Amino acid sequence: MNPVKITIDTKEVTQTLARLSPMLNEAVRKKAIRKGFKPFVANLKATLLNAPYIRGGKKIHRKGIASATKVNSPKRMGGPGSAIRAELGVQLGKKGGARARNKQFVDPWKENGFMHKNSGRMIPGNHYGEMWGKANVAKIMQAISSEILIEARKILGMGNTSVPK
Repeated sequence: MNPVKITIDTKEVTQTLARLSPMLNEAVRKKAIRKGFKPFVANLKATLLNAPYIRGGKKIHRKGIASATKVNSPKRMGGPGSAIRAELGVQLGKKGGARARNKQFVDPWKENGFMHKNSGRMIPGNHYGEMWGKANVAKIMQAISSEILIEARKILGMGNTSVPK
């Protein structure tokens, strides 16, 4: 699955984060990204576990793909005014985690398709993860930006920390 790439660059979020020190700024961003993505990670895992692929696939590979679904954000985000970047997708290789046990390697084949070795014909991909990502990008961006505002307002000591959704 191609990762869902999110970039948030709104005026209100930038202005609120500019009032924090650089270390607090980065801490707020990372915490908000984790909290904002949390419900969507579970949703994407369920989508990938239960996707009606053309060729069924073994349950062990589906479980590996689901457990390797992770949120990724850069270690250093940049300066206080820079855009907030994050990705949600399947982590391939050993970095996918111990529960995936390197069983998630079939994900690109399921998502993008592949050329069959013996018959030479193209087996089409299903793109379930990609379709899910395109459908939920706006919701994810809204969730992350509202979490950033909530966390920043807590630190700044502003009275009302709730943000309208």
